[in-house]
Order: sequence, then C-alpha cells, then structure tokens
Amino acid sequence: MIYILTACLVLVFLLFFTSYLLYRGVFYYPQKKHVDPYQIPDDMLYAPYKNAMLHLLHEMEQTPYEEVSIRSQDGLSLCGRLYLFRPDAPLMLFFHGYHGTFLWDGLGSFRFCRKNHINLLVVDERSHGKSADQIITFGIRECKDVKCWADYAAKRFPEKSLILSGVSMGSASVMMASVLSLPSSVKALICDCGYTAPAEIIKETIRSFHLPVSFCYALLHFGARIFGHFNLNESTALSAVKQTKLPILFIHGDHDSIVPPKMCDELYDACASRKKKLIITGSQHAVNAMADFDSYEREIMNFLKESGIKI
Repeated sequence: MIYILTACLVLVFLLFFTSYLLYRGVFYYPQKKHVDPYQIPDDMLYAPYKNAMLHLLHEMEQTPYEEVSIRSQDGLSLCGRLYLFRPDAPLMLFFHGYHGTFLWDGLGSFRFCRKNHINLLVVDERSHGKSADQIITFGIRECKDVKCWADYAAKRFPEKSLILSGVSMGSASVMMASVLSLPSSVKALICDCGYTAPAEIIKETIRSFHLPVSFCYALLHFGARIFGHFNLNESTALSAVKQTKLPILFIHGDHDSIVPPKMCDELYDACASRKKKLIITGSQHAVNAMADFDSYEREIMNFLKESGIKI
C-alpha cells in the first residue's frame, strides 16, 4: 500500500512540476528573453521582407514621437509611442503580437498611417518592451489594457475618432475588448491574423509540435490558473465578435502557418456587426502589410471611409 501511495505522490509531483515548466515556457516572458527588434530573424516569416523591414524600422525610429505611459486596471505601467501626423486626423491605436514588438508588427501600420496622415499610437503590450509584468495571457488581461489605452486616447483627444488595430495576439485582444465599455469615439476595428480564442491557438500550437493536445493543454490550463492566476477560458475573440456593434475589418494571409486562415473565416462568419474580409494571397503570419501593401492600404482606407471616419 505504501508503494502505491508513494507512486501516486511521485506522479502528482511530476505532473505539477511539468505543468509549472510548461507554464514558464509559454506564459512567462521576463526582460532577458525579449527580442532585439534590430535583429530580424532569417526565418520563413521575415526573411523575404527583412531589408524592407529594416528600412521602415529606421524611419520609424527617426520620425518624431512622444513617449507616453498609462496605468493598467491592475496597476501596471504600460508604455507606448505617439506619432502625430496631422492635428485634425483620426488616431489609430496599434497592439502587437505574442513575443512581438511594435517595431516589427507595427511597421505596416506606421507606413499606412504616415502615408495617409493618420495619427498613430503604438503600444508595448504588458510584459513586452518597456511595459511592466512578466506574464502573457493571450488576450485575457491584454484586452483590459486595450480599454485602458482607448480611455486614455479618448480623454486626451476627445475630438478624434479612434481606430483599434492589432496583429495576432494584439488582434485577438482588440476583438475581446470590443465588448467592454469602450469610449464612444472608438469607431472601428482592424484585426490582422487574430485567433478565435486563447485555448484554441494554444491547442493549435501544441498540435503543430505533434504533442498530445488534450494532455498538454490540460497541464497548461492548470499552470495558468495556479501559477499565473488567470483563466484561459475567461474571454474569447469568437464570443466577442458575436456581440460587438463595432465594424471590423478582418485581414489574414492564406499561407499563415501560426494562426490558421480557418480562424479568420470563423470570426468573420460569427461577427454580428458590419464586417469586411481581406485575404492576402501567399502571405505568412503577421506580415500581410509587407506582403501586399497596396491591397492592405486600399482595403483599410475603404473600410474606414465606409465606417464614417473622415481621413
């Protein structure tokens, strides 16, 4: 009997320890692990656009901006950059992706906004860049940060129309935030390669590594609850778009290997508000603006005008 009890205790310890290791690997993102935005990797996502990205990154750094910061609902310092291109223009708020930076994910938005004289606020998501914290929650807490940034922008620029835009996790966070009590000046959402739900994108990633999905996800879900104190099922982009009243432009690459294009179709089909969809042919994850800027620009401009936003 003692051997059985010992074996059970060892098994419980191993499962608990494995859950902790998975939690640290997926959700924990300390400063020392942050990417260097000037070291663009030569992988399948960025290699075709590396030179163009470096050129835009240099321009983004050289263009005058104001460093801004706010407090999140749970007391964290959140930081960003404000680019003011024209006093009477709308303001786009941009949110980057998981383990990303606005100096990569936001290059398309920067190019678009500068060219069309739309003001731009790019932010460091919590746990990224200059913003505080070390835990990434795939949109669960980040969506509340989106609301805080929208509240800040509405208070500082009460006369401006606000556009919420995001890539990947930033896109999912924007969608989740669309059913929160956002300021009335928020007029439209631009959601680029967003996923349907935190749980679903995590399962998709586990699947891509050919690991047992149910078992690994159960350990990750447990780790998030016990060590991170958040529930991966608390909010989803899919449930949010079913309720939102804000118009949404969905953008996705048909070769996206990180967030499957089928997720874009699910979100578009479920969306209860006015909606449009742009599929970029041949594009990978989070590089749609780099892959086909002309289509990206044209569709966003048309969408904003149809949403009643004066450019």
